Amino acid sequence: MNEQANSSLSSARNAVVAILNGRGKKALFATELLAGLRRYHLGKDAMDQALGELEAEGVVVLRDHFCADPHLAEVDLRVVALLQPELGDQAHLAALRKIDMAWNKWLGEYLANHRCG
Repeated sequence: MNEQANSSLSSARNAVVAILNGRGKKALFATELLAGLRRYHLGKDAMDQALGELEAEGVVVLRDHFCADPHLAEVDLRVVALLQPELGDQAHLAALRKIDMAWNKWLGEYLANHRCG
């Protein structure tokens, strides 16, 4: 990887962490994160690469979700949360709870308002 690519990846990683920290440390859907990254002039490829590295390093937890609704076939339903190292052994569990809360809230609203037909 060349120096410019390393710099770009580092910028993407920093931006992902900054956005997740700046949202009250709530879990975000990948689409919400991507919208925030646009302020940094970063796209989906940069986000995906940064998330892959951050997840491998134990900085974030990323969970993919599925919804059988055909209207959501091409929608990115991944949810990401920042790990909080100060929580020690509970950091991963706390991140999963944040992800579940974001998913359950969205799914409840979606099912309450969406009508196939």
